[in-house]
Amino acid sequence: MIYEKPAVKSFVFLFTVLVLSCVPDLPKDNLKARKNPDGLKIKLTNGNWFNGENFTKRDVWVDEGLLSFSPISKPMDTVLDLTGKYIIPPFAEAHNHNLESAYKLQDRIDSYLNNGIFYVKLLSSIKKRIDPLMHHYNKPLGLDVSLAHAPLTANGGHPIALRKRYLHYGYFKGLFNTIGDIESHGFFIINNCEDLDNQWERILSFGPDFIKIMLLYSEEYEMRKNDTTYFGHKGLNPTVVPEIVKRAHQSGLRVSAHVETTHDFHVAVKAGVDEIAHLPEIDNGKPIAEEHAILAKEKDVVVTTTVSLVTKKKEKPEYGELVENIRSNLILLKKKGVKLAIGSDMYNDNSLGEFQLLHNLNVFTNLELLKMWTENSAMTIFPNRKIGFLREGYEASFLVLNKNPLKDISDITETIEMRVKQGALLK
Repeated sequence: MIYEKPAVKSFVFLFTVLVLSCVPDLPKDNLKARKNPDGLKIKLTNGNWFNGENFTKRDVWVDEGLLSFSPISKPMDTVLDLTGKYIIPPFAEAHNHNLESAYKLQDRIDSYLNNGIFYVKLLSSIKKRIDPLMHHYNKPLGLDVSLAHAPLTANGGHPIALRKRYLHYGYFKGLFNTIGDIESHGFFIINNCEDLDNQWERILSFGPDFIKIMLLYSEEYEMRKNDTTYFGHKGLNPTVVPEIVKRAHQSGLRVSAHVETTHDFHVAVKAGVDEIAHLPEIDNGKPIAEEHAILAKEKDVVVTTTVSLVTKKKEKPEYGELVENIRSNLILLKKKGVKLAIGSDMYNDNSLGEFQLLHNLNVFTNLELLKMWTENSAMTIFPNRKIGFLREGYEASFLVLNKNPLKDISDITETIEMRVKQGALLK
């Protein structure tokens, strides 16, 4: 056995870290693609395929719902001449809640698919309510959804007031009779680490795809926690958040944090969450600290935009200032290299409206917007799947456009001529 002195081991370790830090980002080797044995065998010719930076003209094959950039020896079902059109990955909605109810559900699904949005992240949902609808989702001809189910909050925290109001409206008829019945289905109350110990197995029993936590005005946690006037306008004890993140990661689950303030943003990033579900201070107009943006980049935290929420204050005199604050925060996050995903959190809309508002802010180039809406958004919804890119062995899900979006992206959804999901052509 060869013995290495501690100093030698330390040097080797440091050298390895330095070398690895210089290696460019590569696709994760643990990613998996969802095959579709019923998908068509297609040869696509004369298409301009997006490679992450620009478009390359090439022939591509599809078999069992997967992409191949090398010829497939099997007989093809069809050959499609794309006549120089532009092929990009599908779009995604990184924050919404509007697929849990049967009300106008098909209209919502059609709106997503018609606009080329194939992947949706539901940041909270009631399992008993959405289970009967799951046959619509996660199949080649349907939307793919990722679910958090019940978010973690504290006594009187968000979304308890919201659940109580919907109970009063009769939205949960046949499911729950009291707000107490909704607990653990619509929210988990975690006031301390003891609650977390007692509730963790119950949390996991619902089978969430990720964990959603609620941070609201955490800088005022002590002042708000026992004050009923803040019912629905408070969240977790910030000191509990690192332990939640630790538990979730040990269970193989990512953590998404609802934030209201820049202090919440810092608490979440410092604790090691994987995703910030909202741009902070949309309602209050305060800047993100530069050092906190740098920390988010260092920890590879994804920030979901949700800037559409500001439009709810369009008639307010402070609207212009709020928009300018959003713009400056986006500029800071972009400058520091923080990964941004496009999500709206607009119940009666989807990420198309969010994209349009982001485009109008003139913060991002066409290339940046395209990558945010395709690559970044898909990766934060399904981080373990081969989607969001047009690469060998990735799922054959893509959009065919009649115009180059890098030159003009303003009306991108209106330029869609074909939608393919896992090798199946969508109507």
